[in-house]
Amino acid sequence: MNVALDIHPGHLYLLIAPYPAVDRLCDSLIARLALAGPVRVLDGGNRFNAHQIARSIRRQSFQLEAILKRIAISRAFTCYQMGALLAEQQVNQLPLLVLHLLSTFHDENVPISDRVRLLQLCIADLKRLAARSSVLVSATPATTPDGATFLDRLSAASEQNWRLEMPAEPIQPRLF
Repeated sequence: MNVALDIHPGHLYLLIAPYPAVDRLCDSLIARLALAGPVRVLDGGNRFNAHQIARSIRRQSFQLEAILKRIAISRAFTCYQMGALLAEQQVNQLPLLVLHLLSTFHDENVPISDRVRLLQLCIADLKRLAARSSVLVSATPATTPDGATFLDRLSAASEQNWRLEMPAEPIQPRLF
């Protein structure tokens, strides 16, 4: 898969792709951004792959430790934590990647009304942050009605959506 994502300040981007493609694309983008300067990562799906990112950086630079220190990562395991992380982010020109934002909203123990309200707050914070920096949110295709609703809201709020689909596996012909 040879896809290069290009993000620019002042925009909110949404990347929708199935596993593991979404993770590989985000890892590649994080490595590329870290090579250029500091980058912020909010991980909502516990999918940040430091080893893969380090391998990508090592292929392009001998200053691995210095470049890895440019990546500031925070993790959220619930929609409440994701909302708090986004609310406390300062507006600056550093790129921000929010990995698997909607994964934190799949908790059925949280009332749907709270999840919808929190998603709206998260979207407002993403737009606030995207006013001066480049912001990319990653997600996987929805598998539930609630997930589809959340993905539609996020998609409507972003300026550019990238939807990638994996090609179907070829069917092996049978010999007999």
